[in-house]
Amino acid sequence: MPYTIGGNAYKEIAARRFSDGRRFDHFEHSTFALPYVRHQVQHSFNQDFGIIQFRADFERDITVQQVKGDIPHVSLHFQLKGCSRADFKGLAPQPLQAGEFNVYASDNFLSDLHFNAQQGFEYLAITFRQSFLQTVLSQFTVPPGDIVRQLASGATFALSPTAMRVTPEIQLALRSLVNPPVSDNLLPLYRHNKVTEIITLLFSDLYPEPRPAFQQEMKDIYHYILAHFADIQSLADVARHFSLTEYQIKQQLRLQYGTTFYELVQERKMAHALQLLQQTDMHVNEIAWQMGYSNASNFIQAFKRRFGTTPRNLKQL
Repeated sequence: MPYTIGGNAYKEIAARRFSDGRRFDHFEHSTFALPYVRHQVQHSFNQDFGIIQFRADFERDITVQQVKGDIPHVSLHFQLKGCSRADFKGLAPQPLQAGEFNVYASDNFLSDLHFNAQQGFEYLAITFRQSFLQTVLSQFTVPPGDIVRQLASGATFALSPTAMRVTPEIQLALRSLVNPPVSDNLLPLYRHNKVTEIITLLFSDLYPEPRPAFQQEMKDIYHYILAHFADIQSLADVARHFSLTEYQIKQQLRLQYGTTFYELVQERKMAHALQLLQQTDMHVNEIAWQMGYSNASNFIQAFKRRFGTTPRNLKQL
């Protein structure tokens, strides 16, 4: 059974803060006596948003019950190391693994937080007033109407139904946000722009559009995958021959072709296997091996899922 901590005991650590001015205030916490937890909290905040860095070692499973948010806000949760789960009232459980994030908004947050026994836990939260996000969204050519309506309603919601992966672009922006290369005088403007950049990047991933600049190279990549399907094992094998990154190829395959790397390779393998069965006397085991299957039964199952019949039945037609 996990050790249970009441929300009031955790309030000083979890509180979302905003100040009255543009200059950043700071809050640090590492001495609060919570059993089985060694933690360090650094919180910088001004009138628009706050940046919370939380590191901890959990000696056993911990549940923090009834954590209340006193201020309406939006919160970006980035799980940098370890894992956690938040059970927000009105939402399905929200687990996060290292390298994942999500965005939550509410006028009245109420949640239970769950932490497994683990060392080196670390997350970063960016919190901001709902008006800040509304201002950013209003600058989009086509603001996402569903998000705008949910913000206006004050309801508790998650931006994505499942956790999202932190992209290299967002990771770079986060690094600059917490290690700003500017003076204190320029810090409010710099961080304002970085938070806006992070919001823009995550909405770019949620509402992507095909990029014309990628279309010709993606056509080359698509045909390269079809031609080399038997040799390539991953997107990394493809990306090393082109200028696009693995992430860009993955995204553009979905946008331009409505498929994934795995689905494209699998479809090409099955089409080639069908051709070999129809035009050669090769044994099923040999075809399975050529298609990269170490076990012929797995190949037969995949073939049947694709064509509705087994290779043996096909040969008998």
